[in-house]
Amino acid sequence: MGMLDKKVVVIGSGIGGAGCAALLAKEGLDVTLFERNAFPGGKAASFEKDGFIYDTGVHAVGNGEKGPLGEINRIVGGELKFNVIPSGNRIIIGDGEALLPLQYSSDEAIMEILEGIGVDSAKRGDCFRCFKELAAEKSPEDMAVLDEMPLKDFIDRYTDDSRFHQMINATCALLLVLTYYQGSAGEFIHCFSEAAKNGSLSYPVGGMGAVARSYLDAFERMGGNLIFNTSVESIVVQDRKVTGVALADGEEVVPADVVISNAGLQPTVEMVCEHLDENYKSWALSLKSSYGAVSVKYALNAKLIEYPLTLWIPDVRDKNMFDKYVGVFYPVPSNMDAGLAPGGCQLVLAGAVTLPDPENRELCESILSKIESTMAMLHPDIEKNVIWKIKTDVAYIARISGRKLGEVIGLAQDYRQVGKNRPNPRLPVSGLYVVGADAGGRGIGTEMAGDSALNVSKMVISDQEKN
Repeated sequence: MGMLDKKVVVIGSGIGGAGCAALLAKEGLDVTLFERNAFPGGKAASFEKDGFIYDTGVHAVGNGEKGPLGEINRIVGGELKFNVIPSGNRIIIGDGEALLPLQYSSDEAIMEILEGIGVDSAKRGDCFRCFKELAAEKSPEDMAVLDEMPLKDFIDRYTDDSRFHQMINATCALLLVLTYYQGSAGEFIHCFSEAAKNGSLSYPVGGMGAVARSYLDAFERMGGNLIFNTSVESIVVQDRKVTGVALADGEEVVPADVVISNAGLQPTVEMVCEHLDENYKSWALSLKSSYGAVSVKYALNAKLIEYPLTLWIPDVRDKNMFDKYVGVFYPVPSNMDAGLAPGGCQLVLAGAVTLPDPENRELCESILSKIESTMAMLHPDIEKNVIWKIKTDVAYIARISGRKLGEVIGLAQDYRQVGKNRPNPRLPVSGLYVVGADAGGRGIGTEMAGDSALNVSKMVISDQEKN
């Protein structure tokens, strides 16, 4: 059997699965993708309601065309387009406010940010040096050390300024969906320095769902077989080698020489647990997930918010603020792509980070209520102009992804499980791989999934050529 005769099954059409399927179809492999939902994209899907197109989550793409999502699109001949988000994005901490330019690695831009958010003037020099280090690319040797360091420890080397710490902690929540106590300094610096270098913070034309849709359109044009509303129940293994997948509807086993799972490392391990060494299984199932998030999606009948993106953070020194308000990130996608809302209207997506356990409904409800209070405080006319609101919690994320937890990214970019400690995309079963944010790759959420798709597709081709 030649390489091009090999049958590949991809489980899940998140960005990692969709991208990997398209890349392998481009190489001429016989690829079938099964998606449990009726729509593509998983946690990066988009939906239409009354002329508004909104995302499952609250997104922006750090590097747009210049990052892995743009690279996959070019390779497979997709039609994905990005709008670069203009300068004028805001960060607000208490009474301090700064505009974030695209090229925020310049000395002048850094000083304006530090002054704007209210960094103590006596500590500004130390904070400036720290910011410069965060925005500078590092050698592989330095990254190996930084990967295993909590981001907070890195910041502590330079300053104890509370405003600076708040800004970095909140930015870590945006980039890694972790606090800076757990987030890896190396992962943060990779994400932050790439964005600073490229100056290409972007939003996909048509919403985040356009990313997977573009890849899958190319996939089908190249002969790929895309099947929705079909869950994979188990992965069939004989003599520690993949032979196919069994579908949940009781149909016969679908033969496969290669299975690539975008369902997450831990769900994939559970599907083949009887064929795995106990030590590997125990390690894989012990890995920590990123935090989850809740969101309030506003369809407005007026254009109330001029800024493309805003990050608002309550000042930790004002304890009363935390009774009513919560740190909130709210992009306005229709400011970046007018086609996402009817004329004269506006789409606002406001999100906040929380624990990923779907059973913690009380916490989710409390944070959702605080998002609404925070948005009403920041934009007093918002409730008067609401056409509809959709509230989503971590249970919503879990339902879409088919996972037990409602984590935003997948396995956390925790300082104990990145770099050389990140799971290998090759599972210890011949022909079985994991793609997406759970294995290999670096970057900000969806871009990490794209980076993984590029890596895993090359890995599969190389392995099949050797065989």
